[in-house]
Amino acid sequence: MADEQESASAERVEPEPAVVSDGKAAAEAEIEPGKSPDEEPRIESDESAARQGESVEIGCPVGMGLTDLRCGRKLHFAPGGPDERPVCLMHSKDPLKQSGLLYEAFWLEFERILEDAGEKEAHFERFVFPHLNLSKRKFQAICRFADAIFTQEAMFGDAVFAQGASFFNATFMQDAEFWNATFTLDASFRGATFAQDADFADAIFTQDAHFDSAAFTQDAHFWKATFLHLADFSRAIFMRDTNFGDATFTLATDFSYATFTQDANFNQATFTQDAVFRSAAFMQNANFNRATFARSAYFNGATFTLAARFVETRFQGTASWWGSRFLDRAEFRRTIFDPQTAGHESALFALAAFNKPGEIVFDEVDLSRVFFHDCDVSQVWFTSSARWANREDNRGLAVYEETIPLKEYRALELKRDGQRDYDAVAQIYQQLKKNYDSRLDYWTANKFHYGEMEMKRLAVPTSGPLLGLRRCLHRRLSLVALYRYASDYGNSYGKPVLWLLGILALFAALFPFPGVGLKRQGASQAESYASVWNVQKGYAENLWTEARLAGKGAITAVDTATFQKSAEYAPAYPWGRVLAIFETLLTSTLFGLFLLAIRRQFRR
Repeated sequence: MADEQESASAERVEPEPAVVSDGKAAAEAEIEPGKSPDEEPRIESDESAARQGESVEIGCPVGMGLTDLRCGRKLHFAPGGPDERPVCLMHSKDPLKQSGLLYEAFWLEFERILEDAGEKEAHFERFVFPHLNLSKRKFQAICRFADAIFTQEAMFGDAVFAQGASFFNATFMQDAEFWNATFTLDASFRGATFAQDADFADAIFTQDAHFDSAAFTQDAHFWKATFLHLADFSRAIFMRDTNFGDATFTLATDFSYATFTQDANFNQATFTQDAVFRSAAFMQNANFNRATFARSAYFNGATFTLAARFVETRFQGTASWWGSRFLDRAEFRRTIFDPQTAGHESALFALAAFNKPGEIVFDEVDLSRVFFHDCDVSQVWFTSSARWANREDNRGLAVYEETIPLKEYRALELKRDGQRDYDAVAQIYQQLKKNYDSRLDYWTANKFHYGEMEMKRLAVPTSGPLLGLRRCLHRRLSLVALYRYASDYGNSYGKPVLWLLGILALFAALFPFPGVGLKRQGASQAESYASVWNVQKGYAENLWTEARLAGKGAITAVDTATFQKSAEYAPAYPWGRVLAIFETLLTSTLFGLFLLAIRRQFRR
């Protein structure tokens, strides 16, 4: 009903008044004949006549309320022509009504309207108010101040609006004071203009509060204000400092497309339900330190021109900066991302742009469920206290893009040919590896390197013949897979050593096999397990002889691995030489992987 009232008030075409020929008589209508100037004046109205169908052509033509009913009050002819056309005293811009008899007449009429309205609607649409002090006043009526102009300071401090209050499209030319005011039902300041300071500190909005498209030319104070229902500030413009510190937003809050030209302070504010700052523009500092978001917070497409501070801010739902732009510094220090839904993403920075990535700081923050897809994090400052998720095999660190369920709509960009786009996830790992490498944190960089290589191993072919077989071979027997088996992608120096010892033991056992054999320098025959077995000797003695031969095989395997040219024993030609070549390739590769892992772990 309030919205209909406002729309009708804004769109109504006002009829032109009939011109009264006797201007003096119309002017004298403010004070009845026979009364002295000291007696209380009273403005007569033609509203009753209008309801009875009588002619009101000489009455005030300004439209009132939802119907086509005109104001109908007697015209007031202001000297100097401040009005574009003759209107009543209540709608007149006459500066003389700021004091004296006209001032008294104005407020007598105001009180009469309130008294007549009772608990129904009191219409003050398009009134031009002089200095106003209604502090601590309780309004029982539904107050309609749509399109009203408050030429002087408007004081509603400690006032109580027992029913709806509409200041739709109202203009406050001086300070507007609503500190500690209580709005029991809907309060609408939609499209209102505050030319000077607007003070709503400690105000209580029990039902919907509409400030959408409002313009705050000077400071806007909502410190410790309480919004128990919808708080709508969408497309509002704040030209100077804005203070919502310690404010409480109990239900949905909407600041989408709002513009904050100067500092915006939401320090210690509490948002119990979803808070929407979609496409909001913060032209100066944005302070959300120690604020609490009990549900989701949406900053999608928002622009932060200067510092954006989220120090010790608590997000108990998903916090989204999808497509936001950070043109300067942003601080996420001791920020708590703790969504109540298990397994749900805690924060999204997908497609976010960081103009000064080195000034974006994540300190003492849990990033295990933060989504960075299509966001360059190669230079973002992650301090040593930033926490990432561990991989299931505990061999490295994991980003949320690798584990987010593909059924989530946020993961649609990660789907390709019905499966996860592992190449896109690998790109995030590459950026993080580069980030930590540049800060000489090689241990952490190696952990992200493991994730990058895992994504390359998992990125299987998506088309072509024998697709199932090729996918299986790629994940289990490709060079990337072998690299993983041998050294955890160059991260483990223990694995190559174990593999190296195993290879040496294997070839030490293989060289003396029949058909291969070990040939001593100067000897004509190669020795093998079969050639040294003597049936004339006992079983234990033969085993000991073969064991000694195996020891010679171990020495030969070491000599082969270390490229010894004058070894006492050498693998017999041809199959022994084939095994020796194969051993040399394997041991050289494993030794190289061992050196690579050592360098990665201890480089400076």
